[in-house]
Amino acid sequence: MAASAASFFHGLPDAVYIIDPETSRIIDGNEKAHASLGLSRDQLLHESVMSLQTGVQGMPAWSEIAEVIRNQAPYRFLGEHRHADGSAIPVEILTSVQHVDGREYFVSVAREIPERGSSPDEDAGREHWQVLYDIAEGVWDWYPQQERLVFSPNLKSLLGYGPDEMEEVIDTWKENVHPEDRPLVLTKLEDHLAGRRPAFHAEYRLRNRNGHYLWVSDRGRIVLRDDHGKPLRVCGMIHDVTDTKTLELSLQQRADYCSLTGLYNRRRGQELFEKALTACEHEDRPLALLALDLDEFKTINDRHGHQAGDTVLERFGECIRESLPEHAIAMRWGGEEFMIVLPGADPVRAEDFAETLRAAVAGARWPEPLNRSRVTVSIGAALFPRDAGAPGQLISVADQALYRAKHDGRNRVILARPA
Repeated sequence: MAASAASFFHGLPDAVYIIDPETSRIIDGNEKAHASLGLSRDQLLHESVMSLQTGVQGMPAWSEIAEVIRNQAPYRFLGEHRHADGSAIPVEILTSVQHVDGREYFVSVAREIPERGSSPDEDAGREHWQVLYDIAEGVWDWYPQQERLVFSPNLKSLLGYGPDEMEEVIDTWKENVHPEDRPLVLTKLEDHLAGRRPAFHAEYRLRNRNGHYLWVSDRGRIVLRDDHGKPLRVCGMIHDVTDTKTLELSLQQRADYCSLTGLYNRRRGQELFEKALTACEHEDRPLALLALDLDEFKTINDRHGHQAGDTVLERFGECIRESLPEHAIAMRWGGEEFMIVLPGADPVRAEDFAETLRAAVAGARWPEPLNRSRVTVSIGAALFPRDAGAPGQLISVADQALYRAKHDGRNRVILARPA
């Protein structure tokens, strides 16, 4: 670079970065670029977009952004740069594509976004809603009759998109809601639009550009209707609650699950069993309850030690989870005893599943020295409504069938005898 050009480049008031599109590596930058980050020039050249930009994580995300840049340059992005001291610097970035000697480069110009002043003069003339766009974590503005859904720049940034991305239609949002959460979320929204709920509120998983899901709390309300009462405008705010939700789920996991087997503990399992039984009764559907007991488990503990016994319980839990059909409920009842609830299962389906699981356990490979000890399971089954109608009675009948399976030689399945 000629001396005059270099002087001009380094004297620019905004940070300028020259980037390798394939790797996101910083090839060069002016003085403002490295000074604004608290880095030396040499330190800057060891950085990349992925290491500097908090909203870009991983090569898949960078590759997607690079393709967008090529197709719609200049590309605008609102995000945060990592300063050497660990702080985050809000920036607006414009990126264009340049070709020199047949090689492609990205040139990004970054300008720091100053914190908004709070004086009346600075805020004069701004609409309240625009202020929310600027300061809230994520705002959406939906006009159902126009089929238009506006996402605030901060919401786009939260999801890893530039302010000029994300098509302003309802499907853009719907397609990013986790498939498991989508039915309930859409039902809650429809309930509010129909007047069955005073407001829309849902916690759900929302996909970001990287393909990862954030847990968000989403609240909205109709703010304008037409003369016939139909919604003209619906406004809402989204907050990232991933950290809180992750902790909540972790605590819930500890409260509801057996840490060794990964199955429900007795308390939670019995709650779900009783709910499933009530639902099957209302829907006039059958239900099967299986009582399971690992054979000679005390001998395994005595011969190989309690650590080996834990290994058996852990692997047995895996066998159950790998075999479990949809909507089934499996719980560790206590010690080496387990229960499995099969909503909708008739005697044939219950026996087929139990035999499949029994064979899987009998045929499983175990670490030495357990592999020299045959690990098997005995299973007793009771059917609702054929054998009993109440939860306690059904458990008692299944336990009696399990006793017969143990008494008749173990490693077998016994269905309760019809009354």
